[in-house]
Amino acid sequence: MRTFRYAAPAAAVLVIVALALVRSHRALENPCSGSALLMDTLAEVSVWGKGHVPCKAAADSALAALAQVDTLLGTGRLDSRGDSTRMRSTAVRRALEVSDQVYRLTGGLFDPTIGSVTRLWSFGEDGKIPDPDSLAEGLRHVGFDRFLAARDSGKFIIDLGGVAKGYAVDLAASRLVDLGFKSAIVSAGGDMRLIGRRPDGKLWRIAIRHPRRAGEFIGYLNLADVAVATSGDYERCFIRDGRRYHHIIDPRTGMPGTATTCVTVIAKTSVVSDALATGLFLMGPRDGLRLAESLPDVEAVFVWAEGESLATTSGLEHVFERAEPK
Repeated sequence: MRTFRYAAPAAAVLVIVALALVRSHRALENPCSGSALLMDTLAEVSVWGKGHVPCKAAADSALAALAQVDTLLGTGRLDSRGDSTRMRSTAVRRALEVSDQVYRLTGGLFDPTIGSVTRLWSFGEDGKIPDPDSLAEGLRHVGFDRFLAARDSGKFIIDLGGVAKGYAVDLAASRLVDLGFKSAIVSAGGDMRLIGRRPDGKLWRIAIRHPRRAGEFIGYLNLADVAVATSGDYERCFIRDGRRYHHIIDPRTGMPGTATTCVTVIAKTSVVSDALATGLFLMGPRDGLRLAESLPDVEAVFVWAEGESLATTSGLEHVFERAEPK
């Protein structure tokens, strides 16, 4: 583990700036690209080089794959009894398979049955905090083990928001690879899949922005052919009475997690990096870093809750570059 002190008066937060990354690399040569509002976020595909079909057709095909998952899963919330057709789909089965793995790795902190609680919250400008009685009732229906043991007894609201975008990005990326393209980026919100290297053969360089302070960065990642996902307390959130409430809900309490400000995960697939980013966020930097270090092909960058300390897994020693604060 590498640990840094990030001297900043304001809270430091990690965010992958997907659109900024794509646009910065467009200077290499004009890619074929497309974007759409899908899964409650902006999805974008950029493709360089030649494949089995024209690159514009490939970009459109990848966007169609993202739209396909959006139609099936939307933002990821499903009623385990009322949505029986969708529950049997390949997308949901794959999402639940990864959810099960990450649920067990994180000691239950990544729990897709949290839907009975997340539906009580609203993270728009007005914000909604559930009343204690509603929260307690929602928590009674949280428990992925119980869901797996008896899907037809008891009502569970499955929230696949922690894996849906990752699954969609993987599907779109696989389509581009199948079409013969070796250099591309697929992104949806905080989830990104880097296909191969840049068209000039160099590594993709991802700027990690300080979202509390415009125009500043906390570091850079130099990567190729991996998936990257970020979970942080800054995307869907509101502030009430000086406290920040965000969408990453701890299944033990029904309240937003407080152990971490932000975590970025690098893995082989987006569905895995997506789920792990949520789970590691809730675990916190100490336990989360220990778990990430134990997993093959997984690296992570944490920002502490107070926003001044930053740590990475040891495998990022020659991959992560710390930016000097302004």
